[in-house]
Amino acid sequence: MSELHDEYDITMRDSFDFEAMIRLYLFKEVTKMDQSEVTARVRNWELLQHRFGIDRAPTQQTLSYTIRRRFSYNLRALLSDISDGIREAGLQQGHTGKDLKSPDQNPSPDEIEETPTPLHHYVDDHAPDIITSALNDVYPAFDTGRRHNVVHEDRTVWEHQILMSLSDRAGTRSAFRTFNKFRTRPLHHDTHVRAVKKLGTPSPYQYTFDDYSGEHRPTPNWRQVADTIQPQFSNAVENVLDHVQVADEFTEPVVAAIDTIRVPVSVTPYKGEADVEPDDPKVVFDNGGSRVPKDNYPEMINGGDNKPYGYEYATLTIVGRNDPIVLAVEPVRHDSRWELESGMSVSWAETVDRLMQQATELVDIHLVMADRAFDTHEVAHVLDQYHDVNYLLPKTKNSKNLKQEVDVVKYDPSLKSRVRPASLYLDGNRTRYVETESDDTVGENDYSHDVNFMYVPADSDDWVITETEDVEYTVFVTNRDDVSPMDALGFTDRYSKRWDIEIEYKMIQPLIPSIASKDYRMRYFSFVFSCLLYNLWRLTNHSLKRLASEVFDEYGRSKFDERLDPLLPMPDFLASALVLMFRDGEIDPPD
Repeated sequence: MSELHDEYDITMRDSFDFEAMIRLYLFKEVTKMDQSEVTARVRNWELLQHRFGIDRAPTQQTLSYTIRRRFSYNLRALLSDISDGIREAGLQQGHTGKDLKSPDQNPSPDEIEETPTPLHHYVDDHAPDIITSALNDVYPAFDTGRRHNVVHEDRTVWEHQILMSLSDRAGTRSAFRTFNKFRTRPLHHDTHVRAVKKLGTPSPYQYTFDDYSGEHRPTPNWRQVADTIQPQFSNAVENVLDHVQVADEFTEPVVAAIDTIRVPVSVTPYKGEADVEPDDPKVVFDNGGSRVPKDNYPEMINGGDNKPYGYEYATLTIVGRNDPIVLAVEPVRHDSRWELESGMSVSWAETVDRLMQQATELVDIHLVMADRAFDTHEVAHVLDQYHDVNYLLPKTKNSKNLKQEVDVVKYDPSLKSRVRPASLYLDGNRTRYVETESDDTVGENDYSHDVNFMYVPADSDDWVITETEDVEYTVFVTNRDDVSPMDALGFTDRYSKRWDIEIEYKMIQPLIPSIASKDYRMRYFSFVFSCLLYNLWRLTNHSLKRLASEVFDEYGRSKFDERLDPLLPMPDFLASALVLMFRDGEIDPPD
């Protein structure tokens, strides 16, 4: 019995009894319920509290923390073995999986037939508990590092951040005055700003000789901000995945999509004529005109040359049959014309590498699809050689030689799709594809990996790259080596699943607060937090769909069906989250 040891160093007066939590964990394992289901079941069925020996229902956060911190690995393994035996004994006695779960207030399928309950009423009844559990799980992942005796704890700051996402005037002092009308202890605008800035402030950075060697410069401020916030975002996403991954509907390895989103700003990077000084450097345009750049324009804003100004971010998202979850976020830093000699650019390959490093810590990935902007040899090299994943990338219209090569592709005349094998070589500053049958002389050290170009009929004019007499083609490249002309069309059809990320951006964009601050800590955190709200909405719908599929026989999907549509719209999710904040007492509801 040496495994039955409480790993807590200090036991507080309000801590749950260790043996009682073991009973609760066994109940969870025997019934195969996830943590949110177990805590909801105990909360709604007080008899279970009496049987387990607890005086109140633990939150999902408490249960998760207990399992991770109070139960050793050996104890968890032992309890899992015991629960398997209990479940097997119950099944031998004729008890089904539902019999092993405690009776609760949810109607059985037979009761539903006698007194039908509309699905939307079922969603309304269960959504608040699920949202509360999700919020409790995510909030602790973000830590400002402030003292514990502050007037406004971190949770109050994050609740206010949600309110900012619901307001068109978010981030302004007038918006804070509106919010604070309903608070018993008003949160001042400056308090919120200081808390977020502290969250994004890295610990004192220790420079090394590598920071100054060659052409390298000390780590820029925006990179340090991202490196400080990203691990906290990853912890929050990991908590979300803990709920999602236990479901039969979630399958690994996953399919991932990479794309970029731009958050527009309306402030020009150039001075007005009245502010121009005689010695100011000028930016000369192709048409012969010139402008004078501002001295302190935010370095992370991209744009110009007929593109809108804005902060740009790259994301990696689960797509396909699994519920879309944003796994990783990375700033996009591109040299802009107005920066003159002071600008710097981060390659798409480095951006993709950082996204993959974050994402693969959380899930296994087997296929990555990306936007045309990522059509570079270096990106393909990073995905294949650094991360050992398959990729599916569309070629850009200005890709060299693609228009001429279509006529020499060997193919079966009865097939519309065509496949051409090649090899990718990286030779110093030159990168190139070489056909497999080519006699072109290349160095062995230059070789990266083999690829297949897939010529498939284009769905629209925007995707046409080249054409023959009878077919208009779009072209994809992949490192998969088992793609035949017959398989190419079906494989490239998977690219349509990437549109999950486009829909995601349309939903995230309105959640990004409108703020005037130029501080990148505020800007980056606001976007990251909006992605997290989107993840929470997806998590809530995932849990609702699981519960509904257990209660409603007509609701659910087989392993061959597509992903079910959300049961709770995004506006309803945000409104429910706001109501729950009022209910918790920190905010006094208006009359």
